[in-house]
Formats: sequence, C-alpha cells, structure tokens
Amino acid sequence: MMISSEIVRDEKIRSIINSDYKNEEFVNLMRAITKEAIASNSFYNILAKKENFKIDDLNTMDDLALVPRVPAPLFKESTGMFEKLLKIPLNSPEFELWNVSSCTSGDPSLVGRSKDDIELLASMTIKCIYEFIPIPKEEWYNTISFDFAPSVTFLNRIALRYTKVRPVKLYGSILHEISTRMSNPKFLIKFYPLKALKEIIKRRSLVGAFGINSKFVIKEVRKNLERSKEKQKNISFGGSLQLLNTFMNVIMKEKEIKFELPDSVVNTGGGGWSGHKSQLKYPPIEKEKFVSDCVEWFGTKAERITDMYGFTETPITFGSHWSDKHQDFIFHCPSQARIIIRDLNTLDPLNKSGDRGFLEVLTPFGVAASVNHAIIIDDQVELVSKNKCPECGYEGDTFIVHGRIKDKEGLGCSSIVEWI
Repeated sequence: MMISSEIVRDEKIRSIINSDYKNEEFVNLMRAITKEAIASNSFYNILAKKENFKIDDLNTMDDLALVPRVPAPLFKESTGMFEKLLKIPLNSPEFELWNVSSCTSGDPSLVGRSKDDIELLASMTIKCIYEFIPIPKEEWYNTISFDFAPSVTFLNRIALRYTKVRPVKLYGSILHEISTRMSNPKFLIKFYPLKALKEIIKRRSLVGAFGINSKFVIKEVRKNLERSKEKQKNISFGGSLQLLNTFMNVIMKEKEIKFELPDSVVNTGGGGWSGHKSQLKYPPIEKEKFVSDCVEWFGTKAERITDMYGFTETPITFGSHWSDKHQDFIFHCPSQARIIIRDLNTLDPLNKSGDRGFLEVLTPFGVAASVNHAIIIDDQVELVSKNKCPECGYEGDTFIVHGRIKDKEGLGCSSIVEWI
C-alpha cells in the first residue's frame, strides 16, 4: 500500500517504505550496514572478531544467521552500554535523542536515534496501520479515533521520570504522535482535579488522579449513530490494552452500555497481555477473551481487531490479524526486515512451523545512530510460516508472540547477554 508525500514528506524515507525488498537486495543492504557497523563501532568490531565473522561470508539469506547480533538487554540503562552502542558521536548534529522504553522492569532501555531513524520508525508504523487496520487510508481523516492513552505531551513528561539521560522521548509517545499525521485522535486519559485532591490527602500521591474520559466516548459514539448512514464516520478504538479492557469490563459493564458498531476497528499495541506494562500490574488478559469482549461490548467483528508488535531496540513495527485457528494474533514481517527464530538452548535458526524460540529482527533501515541492525530479544515467539501468511497471503514470515521468557533455568535477559 503506497504512502503519499502528504504523510511521509522525506522522499528517501518514503521510497524505502514503498519499496518491496526481495531477498538478494535485502542481503546486499545487510552486508553494507553490517560492514558500516564494524567500521564505526568498536564494541561491534570486537563482537565480529569474537565470532570470526567476515563480511565476505554474507552472501545469501541463510548467511543472515551469521551476522553478529546484539542482545536487546545490552541497551538497558543499568548495563552502561547504550552510549557505547552508538555509531555516531553523541555531539554529532546527526544525533537527535534517546528513545526510552516503557520501563516495565524499572530498568529502561535507551536507544540513540538520528532524525532519519525516527522518521523511518514513524513511517514503518504508518505502513503497518494502513496495511493491517481495516480502514481505507483515505478515510482516516474521517475517522473518530479514540486513543486510550495520555496525550503525547504527558507521555514525554513521563519519560523524564524514567531516566536522567537527556534528550529523551518515550518510544510509545513517538508512536502516538504518528497517529496525529493520519487523523485527529482523541487522547482519553484525563486529569481530574477533585480526584487529585483526594489522592493527595489519602496517599500523598497523584496516582489515582487520572481516569478514562468515558463520558466523551459514549457521547461521541451516540452522536455518530444518530447521523444518517452515509454521514456516519469510521470509529477506531486503540491504545493501551489494559485501559481498553477496563473500559469494556468495568465502565461499560457498570453502565450497562453496549455499542452496535460492526464496522468499527480495535487496535492494541505495546503488549501487556501478561498483566505487567510500564509500572502497572494487573491480572493477565487472555487474548481470546479480549477479542470476545470487543465483539460483545463494541459490536465489532473479530477480523477487525488487530494487535501491533514492536520494541524500542528496533525501528520495525509488525502488524497482525486475529486467527480463529490459532486463537491468537498472527504477526507479519514486512519486506524492510527479516526475522530469525532461534532455539532457546543452542540459538540455532528454526524453520519449521510450530517451532518456538527467541526472536531476532534484522533490518538495514532506521539504524543510522546505533548498532541495532540485528537485535535478539527475550520474547518467545512461534513460527507460523515462512515467506507467506497461510491465512491472508501477506508476503514474508509470520509468527505468534507468546511473551517474555522468564529468567529461569538459564533463560531470559541475563542469559542472552551471557551467551552472546
């Protein structure tokens, strides 16, 4: 799906997003970016020597498994490595900012990015939205977009609490900011002064001073339904999984309200299925039940519910669709990246449907500032198919995300760093 200059103005970035990278070209681009990383970053140079990697060894798709990979946990602030993973000087005019992760563990990741890196990340997300959320791209500006999240400004203020490193932006705030290019999202987390006063008196805290602006959602949905069919706008529910779940199962349930919106879409992103996101803890959310709840409370259809997957260390965003067969979201790898699923014990590449292991993401794009062209993360994923989705036909590898691997029995963040 082609992205126009109105949405992505940078011609170079737009060309990357609109291109379809076949295997041979992708390998050539990975060879070039890997060679650059070896030449411009001493840590990566040492890593390549340690693994006896030679750039001439990289010639085919199978050879991508030889590219020295950087474990995502090395970007954690506690390791003190994030500056050492830069390919450009910190005082370089090309350096833009540090992206900080949502700090689920209390130890955020920090990834240095250039202006082009950020624009590529933004553009990849737009591509993902256009390709997987079933609203025609020309109709997004005619969409009532409910974003169950704080405003971009507030999210960036939160980032300042996660780390003392500057300049910094929350990875999630960049993704929310992207949506303002395509539509006029309504950010629904609101500050309530009366609640704030009560919280300060009771707990000397402002934690409970924020809430979902549910009255606005209900009013806008009803107003839209009162219009004639041809004048009704598209409706999109998106943002935080936990807040969407709360809106349906607490607020709508208490008010005994159900919407009849068969053409609406629901899109979550950023994880949180396990019951732990940012610094919030709550009961785990079952994917099958969440989809069923969206159908029940919003009146939408299962095929109009999607999830987006990505992480701070890579600029790639993966789109999905709900699979009745797997009772899970199937994620798709765009042509701007390739994935490798590695065995949990040996780290060997896995190629059979149903195989589970660590996820590695490789891309030559959006990695100008840091050594993050080949990143392995401690999420366990399951390979669904190679090269093409068996359900929707999307070109590229497909996978299911089963969540973070617990740091036990030699698995997890610490062990990845130790092994690699």
